[in-house]
Amino acid sequence: MEYLKINLEYKSSKDNIVIALGNFDGMHLGHRKLIDELNSVKLKRNLKTAVLLFENHSKNVVLKKEFPRIMSFSDKIDTLTELSIDYIFSIEFDDKFRNLTSKEFLEFLTDNLRVSHIVVGEDYTFGVDRGKVNVISNFTDNNGISLSVVPSLKYDGYKISSRNIIKDIENGNLKPVNFLLGRYYSLKGNVESGFRRGHKLGYPTANLKLSFNYVIPKDGVYFTKTKYRNKYYFSFTSVGNNPTFNNKNVSIETHIFDFDKEIYDEEIEIFFIERFRDNEKFDSVEKLKEQLSLDREKCNELIKTYSD
Repeated sequence: MEYLKINLEYKSSKDNIVIALGNFDGMHLGHRKLIDELNSVKLKRNLKTAVLLFENHSKNVVLKKEFPRIMSFSDKIDTLTELSIDYIFSIEFDDKFRNLTSKEFLEFLTDNLRVSHIVVGEDYTFGVDRGKVNVISNFTDNNGISLSVVPSLKYDGYKISSRNIIKDIENGNLKPVNFLLGRYYSLKGNVESGFRRGHKLGYPTANLKLSFNYVIPKDGVYFTKTKYRNKYYFSFTSVGNNPTFNNKNVSIETHIFDFDKEIYDEEIEIFFIERFRDNEKFDSVEKLKEQLSLDREKCNELIKTYSD
């Protein structure tokens, strides 16, 4: 894979490229379908595969607000690298790019990036004039390049989209999330010092400081896996404001099984497997300790299911 950071003045020395277009937040099954088509065209026509990524999400620029996302930009790069894409073009989605017409954008693809074939989803829209697939089709027909339009996929009656997956994450509905992502939804960040209440309760926790504006799952307690230095450990994770202690801010605290290292300021990744209860306000610390013991027992049962 070759990573190329570009701007609107960039002139590629590459040619014979098939490119996939989209925001690719989550790299869900719909996105994977685009990648499948990308690779199919590559094999049939002996082209090089490419993806055009925005370094910042287009919606954030258009609405001038930072929205939480399923994946960071670096997460997308890592995933596409694993998928053996030949070239990743990254460009900042700024006001100048935003104000391109659909025709100007397509000319940029063909003249600057020397694209021979375009792959998009059937609901893809682009350009300041909100061009749709028919605009791309007319352009490709008139300019000697080709086009693949990938139909939208559905799951349980609704369209697979990043927007719908985000809603399920926010509702704690992990079963469809993990199925549609093809992986357990995860959060990355560094471990920061907390109140150390977990140590006193006999369940020390790693408190996560997010490295990106990820979508945070619904408040509650989750069965999770935690990745630390490329090793995976079962864990359970509390998301919320610790109602027993009346915390003001939402925290993400993870108790890692069979783990006794001090890992402050080190990076971990938490994979959310299953939500098994709401947060509760307990009348006493002893009642909380009893519940944590039950949580541990619940997780031990789940480990038997997910140990593969």
